[in-house]
Amino acid sequence: MQVSPYYRRSIQMINRLKAIWDVALHDMKRHVRSQRMLILAPLVIFLLCAACWGFADPRIVPAGLSVDSPADVLFLSSTSVVFICTLSVVLLGFDAVSKRRLTGELAIDLSQPMPRSDYAWSQLTGVWLAAMIPTTIGILVGTFLIHRQMGEWPGFGDFAMFLISTGLLLWWYTSLQLLASSMAKDIGASVTFGIGTWLFFVFLWLIPTLIIAQSMGVDITDTTSLTFDRIQEKTDLFSPNGVYQLLMETRLASESQPQTSKNSIWLAAIGWFTIPTMLFLKRIRHLRP
Repeated sequence: MQVSPYYRRSIQMINRLKAIWDVALHDMKRHVRSQRMLILAPLVIFLLCAACWGFADPRIVPAGLSVDSPADVLFLSSTSVVFICTLSVVLLGFDAVSKRRLTGELAIDLSQPMPRSDYAWSQLTGVWLAAMIPTTIGILVGTFLIHRQMGEWPGFGDFAMFLISTGLLLWWYTSLQLLASSMAKDIGASVTFGIGTWLFFVFLWLIPTLIIAQSMGVDITDTTSLTFDRIQEKTDLFSPNGVYQLLMETRLASESQPQTSKNSIWLAAIGWFTIPTMLFLKRIRHLRP
């Protein structure tokens, strides 16, 4: 009986995906059992739950913030994701490649029959899964706390957007961190690259926005300026945190939604998924351990 070449290729692809998944699970378990996860996991879960609980309570919400629905609570709670969940990715993945390179493990791994691109995918997936486990637990428990506080559940679309956007954000940071780890010559440099990237996008990204707005003649002291809001949205497309916030804003009321089209936001999200991932895959393919 002659086997179709399409069937053969599909079987080969399934076997490759299974191998990637098996190596990713092994790597994920190693991260989950590490000492740093004993600190990061409770911290991530606690802060996500505290944010959902606090923003759902009108007595605790800071003045000036309007919380009218569970979607608003999820949007405000996304600040915890930007601060602690992205940092957990950096702390989990800073030595994923650099440490193995120094100890000689990477040379052994890359000498295996598995293609280097498949190995790179497994490393990305392993770190991402390890970061997503406590984050998903925190989101699920936080959703239950929102229901306890407000008496209603977030809509399925709002919850799905929160979970998917958070997963995308953590993948973007995973790609950036592993790329930095593969380029670093020692663990200290890998930590510096990772923390520096995190600090730039979390705390310093507003500075380029202000410079661009001021160079275009916009009054940056006017916080109600619609022109400044549009410029900020455009510059946010070049930041993973900015794209994440724009994705979350698309689920808010119409008057609070971004002026940037959803197609542009999702195109930026795809770009942040594709470019760092492809750079890491290329780096591993040409890496000399």
